[in-house]
Amino acid sequence: MVSRLFQIVYILMEKPNTTAGQLAEHLEVSERTIYRDIDKLSLAGIPIYAQRGKGGGIALLSDYVLDKSALTEEERTEILSSLQALRASGFEEEKKALTKLKDFFGVSETDWIEIDFTGWGDRQKEKQRFETVKEAILNHRYMEIEYTGMHESVRRKIKPLKLLFRTQSWYVYAYCELRRDYRYFKLRRIVNYQLLEDQFIPEQVGDLGKLAEESNSGEKIVLQISKEMAFRVYDELDNITELENGDLLCEIEADGQEWFWSYIFSYGEYAKIIGPENVRKEMEQKIEAMKRLYEDDK
Repeated sequence: MVSRLFQIVYILMEKPNTTAGQLAEHLEVSERTIYRDIDKLSLAGIPIYAQRGKGGGIALLSDYVLDKSALTEEERTEILSSLQALRASGFEEEKKALTKLKDFFGVSETDWIEIDFTGWGDRQKEKQRFETVKEAILNHRYMEIEYTGMHESVRRKIKPLKLLFRTQSWYVYAYCELRRDYRYFKLRRIVNYQLLEDQFIPEQVGDLGKLAEESNSGEKIVLQISKEMAFRVYDELDNITELENGDLLCEIEADGQEWFWSYIFSYGEYAKIIGPENVRKEMEQKIEAMKRLYEDDK
């Protein structure tokens, strides 16, 4: 809440006249919420006003200067910490805002967090890919990518909408022109990419976690995983039942088989599929195909 109120004031200091719709879109809330926030800011003594109708908008008095006493010490610390966390996550642009605010608040920066989302490979290439996707999202520009799937690499034109970090990997949620549908693309599987000049109309995506829960119609797959892998199971999965022999019975909702096969094979001989039967049969076929690879060498 405090962070959003502060953002409204900061935006209005940069843009003298802004509509409630523009603020709502930027902050991902409803216009009704924006108007409630305006009332709270007015009650707090900040000279902010809203004018409805054509040519109207929300504005601050032209000679207003933000008074740091309007925020408590705890609130100032929370704002600075949030910006520092964003910078640690790879958002370099927040460095300028962080420097301005810590000077304004008259407090020193606490070196409290460091996050490294990169792998053990080429960090510079990963960073360049991330920055290009971020630029495409923020500037509403299409991208052309070559994406490596299970069987082939395919060139696609995408409308990148949001970056998502989940299960130790970065993804971009985008509209794929080829499939005419929304897709998640794992950044590391984008082998070639180009930022295009043509732009698209931005969309509000919302909470991708909730979106996945609402749209997930994946098949529930039951696994039995050896107790030797308990350290991984409890770290990575939910819906776990411990059996009498110490093995673990787990349930996975697989909305896309590509990631599932990679995941189950990562357990090697320590996991087997209990059901459903069609998935178990498919696993047996894959194992037979792998065996034939070695038999051909004999």
